[in-house]
Amino acid sequence: MARRFIVGFLCLHGWGDMRNWLVWLSSLGAAVALFLVLTLLYRQSTPERPPPLPTVPVILKSTAQPMDFWDAVSQGMRQASREFGLPVETTGPPHERDIEEQLSIVEEIIAGRPPLIILAASDYNRLAEPVSRAVSLGIPVITLDSGVNSDEPISFVATDNVEAGRKAGAEMARLIAEHTPKVVAIVSHIRETATAIEREAGVREALSGLGIAGTWFCDVNREKAYVITRDLLNRPDIGGIVALNEVATLGVADAVRDATAEDRVIVVGFDNSVEELTYLEQGIIKATVVQRPFDMGYFAVKTAYEYLNGETVNARIYTGSLLVTAENCLTPATRKSCFRSTKQSRQCVGGARCPRSAKTGK
Repeated sequence: MARRFIVGFLCLHGWGDMRNWLVWLSSLGAAVALFLVLTLLYRQSTPERPPPLPTVPVILKSTAQPMDFWDAVSQGMRQASREFGLPVETTGPPHERDIEEQLSIVEEIIAGRPPLIILAASDYNRLAEPVSRAVSLGIPVITLDSGVNSDEPISFVATDNVEAGRKAGAEMARLIAEHTPKVVAIVSHIRETATAIEREAGVREALSGLGIAGTWFCDVNREKAYVITRDLLNRPDIGGIVALNEVATLGVADAVRDATAEDRVIVVGFDNSVEELTYLEQGIIKATVVQRPFDMGYFAVKTAYEYLNGETVNARIYTGSLLVTAENCLTPATRKSCFRSTKQSRQCVGGARCPRSAKTGK
């Protein structure tokens, strides 16, 4: 059959057409072979894409209360999530004082058996048991900002809060040295959270030898901090107030401003919200200890990514703090270290919101 087809083709078209047809057929075969070889080589040289990483839940202390601090933490987490391709999902109670709700959220997250949990604990002792249970189920935990009474988390990413408290206390001791009266009050945020416990310890250590009237807790409620401070201002022996977080600092500053008491009572605070920087400019706050919340969020997610990829991670990652005053707020080092990727950095560039230096006028 094939022989008849070939003879018939030659009779009809001649040997010349036959040769052209054979050349075309050979070229087509060579092209197909080359394509197959190149495809095979490409597949061998191109690494397979790794499977997508599972979503890591992040449980914060507050998700609804407006605080520049947690905004900056979230910015850092989003940046790391984009860089490392690790999806994160943030949850938590509306307010830091909602400890029972945070406990319920942690229980719900554990029941879902996530690959890892990032937790900013509202209560140092009460969150320790759920963390221990999560670890017993094979769920590693990274604590962020506020730790728990346990050594089971694989890493703790935070400010060294005892050291930060020492900075606030030392600055208060320096400022109040030539001031009368000399008794200091402490206005804190949540009684059993690790940040409150450790910062107060650092403040008290630095104020050793000075009179401390006591510690009052505002439950991260600005109005409550205001009322506490208003009552403290009625005491003639109070010469200084150290406030231990953003909300406490703002409530204290509000009351001092309304009482026009900034020359009588020295205020040293924590954090660097835009409102706090304005109070610093006005001289109502004399100094504030600034943390690096962007870095906290960033390194918590980075550490989670490294652990899930089998890398060894550091048990403690301290992101640092800096005492900010009217004298150093405008320095490049302060802006770079303390206001990275936050609303404050955009408002402080060029000194639009930062106070003028008392020494240089710049």
